[in-house]
Amino acid sequence: MSTKMHLKIAATHLCEPIDDRTWYDLTTGPRARLADPLLLADGVDELSATLPLSGHDLLDWAEYHLSGRLHGKNGRLHFKVAEPAEHIISADHYVEALLGAANRIDDALRGLTEAMTGTAWTLSIEEDLLEIIDGVRDGKVDPIAFAAHMAQPKFAPGTAGYHQLFARNAHILVEQTRTALLRAFDHADRMMSQASILLKNEGQLYYPPLLPGQEIVNSSMIAERLHGAFSDGVGAIATALDLLYRLFVYLVSEPFGVADLPGKLYFPYNEAGKAYKPFPKGTASEATDLGAADLPYALPNLAPGSFFALRAMRNDLTHNMMSGHIQPSCFVGLGTTLVANIPIRYVQAVAPDIDAGGKPLKHAYVERFYQQQRDAAVQLHDLIEELALTADHTFQWLAHRLEERMARTTPAT
Repeated sequence: MSTKMHLKIAATHLCEPIDDRTWYDLTTGPRARLADPLLLADGVDELSATLPLSGHDLLDWAEYHLSGRLHGKNGRLHFKVAEPAEHIISADHYVEALLGAANRIDDALRGLTEAMTGTAWTLSIEEDLLEIIDGVRDGKVDPIAFAAHMAQPKFAPGTAGYHQLFARNAHILVEQTRTALLRAFDHADRMMSQASILLKNEGQLYYPPLLPGQEIVNSSMIAERLHGAFSDGVGAIATALDLLYRLFVYLVSEPFGVADLPGKLYFPYNEAGKAYKPFPKGTASEATDLGAADLPYALPNLAPGSFFALRAMRNDLTHNMMSGHIQPSCFVGLGTTLVANIPIRYVQAVAPDIDAGGKPLKHAYVERFYQQQRDAAVQLHDLIEELALTADHTFQWLAHRLEERMARTTPAT
């Protein structure tokens, strides 16, 4: 049930070990404590592994039996990681961990300054450039004034100043991508916070006490907010991928070092049965690039079917807002087969059915179907996890490609 884990975090201090004292949140709403015996937040300890398990193995086992995925802890998104073993990392700390590869990109671009221009990178030119860019950001420099600055000889193409402008734009694109990741992750937190509110209000505001084996449909503002977070999350994931692709195109395009920002770009989904062309026109993979064996989720290495159904879902949710069902279905249950008949409460928001190509199933009379019982929280989590892996591997791939370019580039004269 789990996505294969390839997330390897060099900054070990940003990770946390899985322990038997913490309550871990699942996408269906319940919380599990990986103790012996394994405990569930409703006071149930009936879920016991038949074999001695611990760490990720025990968490995988609990996920399978409770029809959910690890969401995190304390209502905040976390990811399982392959290295360090038996650890997790919060979404916030994951974005900080990306700074390792981001700094490698910055360092390689600085190192390429002399190779590209014949003049070494200098702090004074960077400070001049930062003052101009900060002025743009603060509303003190308009397009005419910016163009005048860029017309100075020190920023002419081929100069160290121009190359530093290219490097600065790359840095800005990296930061835009990291910000987009945080926004996507926040929507997952929002979705789970609404599920938590529903679970905590049994017998109070939103629904009467449940009997074992009972499941009801909840129609409330909380249910609407839960679905709203799902819709926003799908859109944010697609946006983050679009920005990541923009960074990729900027740094692999030839001729290398042109500071013109790419126009509006869309992530090139690798769809089964169709040619996958992630590289912009005039560029291609190089012999020294890292392949799928090293970075399987890097943008050039993505397998067919990656981010399955995301594009269709994003278009449907963004443009139509699920117009066929303005009131989405949000189920609240206790001890049904969905959670192996264990007497715990859960929440399930159902995403629309899709066909073999990932497009919504529909009929002339009905716009959406729900027979597949696709849990929206699980769908969002899987896409979020795939996004994290793709961003991590693509940053590393780009850093390696730039380092290889620096190693083989003869300094300009």
